[in-house]
Amino acid sequence: MNGFRNLKGTAVVAVAMAVAVACGGGGGGTTTGGATKGEIKIASELPTSGAEAASGLPGQQGVQFAVSYYMQQHSDGLKGYKLTFVPFDDAVNGVHDPQKGAQNVQQMLADPKILGMTGPFNSNVARAEIPITNQNDLVMISPANTNECLTQTFDYCNPQPSALRPKGGNNYFRVAAADTFQGPAMADFAIDTLKVTKFAVWSDNETFGKGIADNFGKEVVKKGATVVVRQDFDWKSTTDFKPFLTKAKNAGAEAVYAGATSPTKGCIPRGQSKGILDNAYYLGPDGISDTTCIKDAGDMANDKMYSTVAAADAQQNPDAASTVAAYKKAFPKKEDIAAYTFPSYDCTAIIIDAIGRAIDANGGKMPSRKQVVTAVAATKDFKGLTGVYSFDKNGDPTKPTMAFFQYKSGDWTWVKQFAVGGS
Repeated sequence: MNGFRNLKGTAVVAVAMAVAVACGGGGGGTTTGGATKGEIKIASELPTSGAEAASGLPGQQGVQFAVSYYMQQHSDGLKGYKLTFVPFDDAVNGVHDPQKGAQNVQQMLADPKILGMTGPFNSNVARAEIPITNQNDLVMISPANTNECLTQTFDYCNPQPSALRPKGGNNYFRVAAADTFQGPAMADFAIDTLKVTKFAVWSDNETFGKGIADNFGKEVVKKGATVVVRQDFDWKSTTDFKPFLTKAKNAGAEAVYAGATSPTKGCIPRGQSKGILDNAYYLGPDGISDTTCIKDAGDMANDKMYSTVAAADAQQNPDAASTVAAYKKAFPKKEDIAAYTFPSYDCTAIIIDAIGRAIDANGGKMPSRKQVVTAVAATKDFKGLTGVYSFDKNGDPTKPTMAFFQYKSGDWTWVKQFAVGGS
């Protein structure tokens, strides 16, 4: 099933979006035409304030643009319904917060017009939200969650995926590759391409950070290299990483891997490594692939910094060019594009497509949330900006992609991407 990525962007789209953004509107567009049946809302649930804004806000804009772009291109709306965008922010004091995320989805559930949600961004927020949305059949598609235990059963998972779904069945999906791929992919790249043999590994001790650091370390050992130092930190109370960095230096570390995000101090150790590990590589997951990391790295921001992103880069897809160009007209600032802007767009496009099919299956009437969940689960070969998406029984993409970025000339620069595993 095709998306709407091939529709041409126009000045009208750019102006309409600029007005929507300036007015703080929902981004649902102003063209309603034959959209006379009523209103359907799509929500985003992402961290969009404080230190989280560098990654979360561009994702929210991707959702907003997907809804507005669709309405601009369809005078009758979605099967006669007007689409409206509703944003939620799960950051508290500038940091993603699972409890706030849970409160947000409760608000969504109170609005019967909200039939789907793009988000969340962080895996520990998803862990708090899935049990609530599962009991109420609200579909959620994350552009960025990567912790494998959200969907896959392993002995070390606590809780297990089944415990997150008290009603049974599955209402949670994602387009991002799981950490079972992301952590090992960076380990493979560092050993095979960068020729690193000794690593220091640390994490913020959160669901995402510790999990991906563990998976990275396992792959390092599997490939015959060595983790010379491994440490988990309470990121909220830790400000001085120099003892860890000194220990890494003394152990001969050639690279440091950060299992963390920028808001959990992912690149603070890079800044503090000056004079200690000047020539070492600094590696990390998608959580550091943003402008906050660059700022925190300070003088140590250089071309020895690499990050992975658990989705393809839409800007490398020729078929996505017109839509990417239209987005850039609507959101022209450099910081308006981050690692998960276009995956967020794709999540929303998948939801829109599924709602359309659910409307058809319901005889043209507004579908139930359960019907939308069923339609998303049946998504087959949806052509998005960042890939072609189908979902397995767990809600994972059947053809996930991993992209690599390197810091160059003041920004994260795409290096390469490829398919990883899948089912």
